[in-house]
Amino acid sequence: MIVGQRNSDLTEGIIWKTLIIFTVPILVGNFFQHLYTTADAVIVGRFTGKEGLAAIDSIFSLLRLPVNLFSGLSAGSSILISQLYGAKKYHDLSKTMHTALVLTFIVGTFLSAIGVLLSPALLVMMDVPADIFDATLLYVRIYFGGMLISLFYNIAAGILRAMGNAQTPFYALTVSSGINIVLDILFVGVFKWGIGGAAFATVLAQLCSAVILFVTLSKKSNLCPLHISQLKLYGSAAAAIAKLGIPIGLQSILFPIANMIIQARINGTGTEHIAAWALCGKLDFLIWISIEAMTTAVSTFVAQNYGAKKYDRVNTGIRTGLLIGVTVIGILSAILYFWSVPLGKFFIGAEDYGVLTTMERLMHLIAPFYTVFVFAELFSAAMYGIGETLKPMIITLLGICVFRILWIWCVVPLYPSIEVIVWAFPASWSLTTVAFIVAYLRLRRNI
Repeated sequence: MIVGQRNSDLTEGIIWKTLIIFTVPILVGNFFQHLYTTADAVIVGRFTGKEGLAAIDSIFSLLRLPVNLFSGLSAGSSILISQLYGAKKYHDLSKTMHTALVLTFIVGTFLSAIGVLLSPALLVMMDVPADIFDATLLYVRIYFGGMLISLFYNIAAGILRAMGNAQTPFYALTVSSGINIVLDILFVGVFKWGIGGAAFATVLAQLCSAVILFVTLSKKSNLCPLHISQLKLYGSAAAAIAKLGIPIGLQSILFPIANMIIQARINGTGTEHIAAWALCGKLDFLIWISIEAMTTAVSTFVAQNYGAKKYDRVNTGIRTGLLIGVTVIGILSAILYFWSVPLGKFFIGAEDYGVLTTMERLMHLIAPFYTVFVFAELFSAAMYGIGETLKPMIITLLGICVFRILWIWCVVPLYPSIEVIVWAFPASWSLTTVAFIVAYLRLRRNI
């Protein structure tokens, strides 16, 4: 089968079947990526000890910031390409695709250079311990030095998914994950290059995945193949990408700030509570990768059909996506609610089982609300697909970020307990869900 034939026209076919077929490769890819990250940590921990693990974990949030910022550019491009693909405006689609790739090179080069140059100052600011400072600095500089490759993979994967091709990014991710693990073992275990070897392995693996996607985009069998000679900035396309992408990028940066404030407050309640909350995070990863896959599918589906002016199909697709999402997340939430303790035992030794009681209390508190948050995420994705990104950013900023900060500053001091701290999550999910439902219903009147 030629690559160009893998693109899917989401404006045709049975809606529930179309959504599921498009979602599954994204979900499985997210799952493999999570497994790879776990395997990577095991290899680094096995061959470099706790110092290697601490070096990587100490700057994880730092490494995510530029990627989160770039996600706005990627998302803005994907929305436009999905709409143009659905409208069969292939000439404009080609301009948007080539512009997005040029913007990626410009933005990626800038972020990479800034990251490499400012790495020492950033590590000092993050108070990285002296005994792991040099190793961490090497890891960060290699990561930032190769970040442009990672960003090219992200934008290429977004372009392909926008045109209905979720399979090729999945294949590329699977191949790169396998290569990364093999290179980790070789560089870290055999050559003894430490965490610098782990960073180098990641860059090379991402290069392989980026090459796969660019070869796919360049196939002549595609409706809009990539041509090196056409790589330039088209003013109208760049402006449209910026208009849609900047709010998403800002949202992606601001979102973790509130969580960092909550984590800091949890850190002040003691080691047992920190460990219990960390276990909750390990157990609910399926929730979040499932929601991420479904939001990508719904956003792409809505954008293609909105571009094709099939508005009835847009509304039916959103309802169908909500039904699928509530069903899947509801099942996972029930599993976490009733079986969190047996599952938690996989992550800790018998001597630490005492923390499971606290973890179970917290999971009983938040598990019923995962399903509530599905509505917020999918309505947000639908608004993105229609081309409305500013309102979702404002709703998320107020309902998630500002609300959680106010909760920590105003409510927690009155009732200082781990449960009240964690209540910031279900309370903000519920508030944001109501806001998104109201915003979408208002927006739908104009469709």
